[in-house]
Amino acid sequence: MTTLPELTDKESCLDSLRSLPPAILAEMSLSTGKSLPRDAGKFVTCNGISGAHYLLATMMGAMPMAPQTALKLGLGLCVPEACGQNDVPAILNSSALIPDLRVLTISNVHVSDPVKGLAAPGIRFGFAVAIVMILVLMIAVSTAYAWVTNRSQDSPNSRLARNSTLTQAFSLIGRSGTLTKLVELPPSKPTDCLNGLRVLAMAWIILGHSFLMPGGVSGYLNPQDITSSPLNTASAESNPLLMIIIQAEQSVDTFFFLSGFLLSHLMLKELQHRGAHPLLAILLRYFRLTPSLALAMLVYYGILPYLAFGPFAATLQDSIFRRCDGSWWSELTYTMNFIPFDSDKVCMGWTWYLGDDMIFFLLGSAVVPIYHRRKKLGWLLLVCLIGLSMGATAWLIARYHLSPYVFDSHYTQYSYYAYSKPYTRAPAYFVGISTAWFLQMLENKGVTRETQPCERRQLLATSAAVAAVAILCLVVFIPATDFGKRKNSWNGFESILLLDVGRVAWALAWAVITVLCYYGYLPLTNAFLSHPGWTPFVRLTYGAYLLHPLVIKLAAGTSVQYYTFSGMEVCYRFIGNCLMAYASAIALWCLIERPIMTLTTAGLKPRAIQQKIESSNSGPALESAAGTGESSEPSRGVLPSSP
Repeated sequence: MTTLPELTDKESCLDSLRSLPPAILAEMSLSTGKSLPRDAGKFVTCNGISGAHYLLATMMGAMPMAPQTALKLGLGLCVPEACGQNDVPAILNSSALIPDLRVLTISNVHVSDPVKGLAAPGIRFGFAVAIVMILVLMIAVSTAYAWVTNRSQDSPNSRLARNSTLTQAFSLIGRSGTLTKLVELPPSKPTDCLNGLRVLAMAWIILGHSFLMPGGVSGYLNPQDITSSPLNTASAESNPLLMIIIQAEQSVDTFFFLSGFLLSHLMLKELQHRGAHPLLAILLRYFRLTPSLALAMLVYYGILPYLAFGPFAATLQDSIFRRCDGSWWSELTYTMNFIPFDSDKVCMGWTWYLGDDMIFFLLGSAVVPIYHRRKKLGWLLLVCLIGLSMGATAWLIARYHLSPYVFDSHYTQYSYYAYSKPYTRAPAYFVGISTAWFLQMLENKGVTRETQPCERRQLLATSAAVAAVAILCLVVFIPATDFGKRKNSWNGFESILLLDVGRVAWALAWAVITVLCYYGYLPLTNAFLSHPGWTPFVRLTYGAYLLHPLVIKLAAGTSVQYYTFSGMEVCYRFIGNCLMAYASAIALWCLIERPIMTLTTAGLKPRAIQQKIESSNSGPALESAAGTGESSEPSRGVLPSSP
């Protein structure tokens, strides 16, 4: 660790500072950050000063009497052009522009140049823009063609009819138009309660990411108000309500449950009536999910870094390039949870859900047919898979002392070893599969949706619903006992109960609510979650999942000051991020998501197979969600994600 008095650098920079005219020095001083622990200064003002240059310095600072209170400091420096990044240690020791830091022990000084240090657009940027413009042109031409055709009083000639599949796919209007399909209301289904649940889970994920993701780009200027320390014992982490944000990651288990349930529920119906085509379903799933993922990655990797402007632009570019340069291809092969193994090196880290869900889909496609033929063997296999996953998770937690606390190295370790790995996240998916089996068992015993609930059954159903809600609340708020003044107080057993057993309990609670809504025992809840108004948002869930981190990161990368943490600030950013995420999802839906669905459906031949797949499309999927009018594909899974 190096203290400031020992840090020296080129005298030319300090000489230029001393020789500045008083007026220019005053302008630079006003544009330099002064408020600790973090102050980015005035980036725009500094750039308007002749001969000035903006630099952003981050470092660790601790009081010598209490080294355990070290904080990450950040200061925006407005310095003469003669000063470079290597001159910053000497500038930090000078009181000409910045507060006197000599009372602190400074270490790990890092300097970024968000003006001269930015990467310039190149071939990748041009290629990404060209692809987007080609898609926009296809939409414009197809929409114009459909509009002219619809207005024509004469029937289309045979050539136009033969060549209309592509234009139908990309047109915004018409029977197969992307906007038409977005707002089209499908016939009601017993599982429509999953629609509202899916949208609410996605909103919760955006809430969690609205708090967490800016930390890797802009960060917060008042971290002392977030995490507990001797500087502030009344910080946000001492408030149990913070768990509403921190535990947003539980929504991922909700999506795993939904995906497993829909796969099993729809596949069992196919097996009972006509038989299933697992290989065709797998291929269809890949070709419907991947184009949207590829386009989102193209925008994220090829366009987004060059839109950044401000003190944190260089940080945003680095956070994207250092991850995507070597691992972009693992996104397209859904191997991102193993290559690279470190989740912090994955190009689009939040897409880990897709990798897990693809693996679970393959396993489910094998397990469900086994259950259909031999019920006991299917149950035995499912229980063994859940047991193996829970055992592996418990071993990792005990071996590496993992815990739910997110504000220190425990979060990094948990993310590295367990958080995104399929062998630790499988139980929720398998609970979803078993829930569909349970429904089939009840129906085979004569318990159908038409069965009138008696008073005793209604009482039991209400009790079960209350217990399920209690479990959900317990999983959300119990981690508060490991935060604040009691942070890192949990032992290995307590961590296993939450991070391992708690995920199964979470999925089981949603299983109970799903079954009760299915049979009409929760009419008000079912009416709310099944409302047709959810339908467009359900279809946009996959796009919102893929694109909401782009919105959050770009907002942080174009900020001219560190974010301020407060409940109202998080609320405003959450609402804005939701609006922008779903607006972006509409664009993705029209550009590639819905056109690919139309083209793949049209390419399913012979007709018998096409009808079979369409009949299986009754559940929303990771990309389009339930109720697409013609049905949504079980081959797509439901949706996540993310941190």
